[in-house]
Amino acid sequence: MKVLVAYQPGELRVVEMERPVPGPREILARVAHCGICATDVAIADGTLHLGKDMDPIYPVRIGHEWSGVVVETGSETWRLHPGDRVISDTGYSCGECEYCLRGEYQSCVNGRAIGTTGHCWPGAFAEYMLMPERLTFRLPERVELDEAALVEPASIGLYGLVRAGIGPGQNLLVVGTGPIGLGGMACAKGMGVGTVILAGRKDKKLEIGRAMGADVLVNTQRESLMEAVMRHTNGRGMDVILDTTGAPELFNDLLEMLRPSGTLVIPGFYEQEIPHANLDRLISKNCTLIGAAGTPNMGRMVLDMLASGHISLRPMITDRYPFEQVREAFAAVKTHNDSRVKILVDF
Repeated sequence: MKVLVAYQPGELRVVEMERPVPGPREILARVAHCGICATDVAIADGTLHLGKDMDPIYPVRIGHEWSGVVVETGSETWRLHPGDRVISDTGYSCGECEYCLRGEYQSCVNGRAIGTTGHCWPGAFAEYMLMPERLTFRLPERVELDEAALVEPASIGLYGLVRAGIGPGQNLLVVGTGPIGLGGMACAKGMGVGTVILAGRKDKKLEIGRAMGADVLVNTQRESLMEAVMRHTNGRGMDVILDTTGAPELFNDLLEMLRPSGTLVIPGFYEQEIPHANLDRLISKNCTLIGAAGTPNMGRMVLDMLASGHISLRPMITDRYPFEQVREAFAAVKTHNDSRVKILVDF
């Protein structure tokens, strides 16, 4: 089978590998679609630096936002069958360590990211994907394979918002117009959240956000985000802020935009220390700071929202390339930045 491998920084190659054979509790799926994540591009370029045990170990078979169709199952599987359309969790967890037994799968001592950092599970820019059955989810009938490939980034945004306890009537500020922010925002609207302010720098991406449920758009190149937030909340501030930018210069301003006892959720890596972080502001206002790198099982919730028609992720698909042009697709992540939200590679 053909796979895409980042052999070292700056070297992406499509190579032939042997098609895997599923073990007793594994499934093998033929990949239909795989989205290109900013993390994939950073691994390919050699610019991802997250610290101890988090940096990529080259060569890396990248890709983690995928969907496909089961073609083979192991001897002890029971839930999935050939022909089932599926996605998977974004990480491997063993299911047997002390953290997994507590349900804290994201803290698994044997955990492996899929196609990204550390000693990762082989990724999904490949014709076939091998996964444990218990980490693989069947798609509801109403959910198409291409839209399903967007569930992973949306689930990260949703995870942070669920941890923040967001609910009907609360206001939400989403900073950043990438798939995690837009996908998380769509899920929040599907859960009945109140006014959503979406902030970004690109008008085309902001308009995509409007199509996905944003009530107020703020182009931060032309307007002060602080002034816009205070104007639309009558000076009260935000209940919840989802910051997907990874921009350390925004941190203190976002704390100022929170109402007392509000929550700041950060799924975007800063990849550096934040000098002069005003944590006293966090303390004095009784606010909560939440990191959100995703967790197993959130994909099921997103699939349920898609199946019910409460949300749509399809507006995020802005470009598509066949797998034969996968390197051109990676280049397009940078050249199409003004309008690109999610580039899909179709198999």
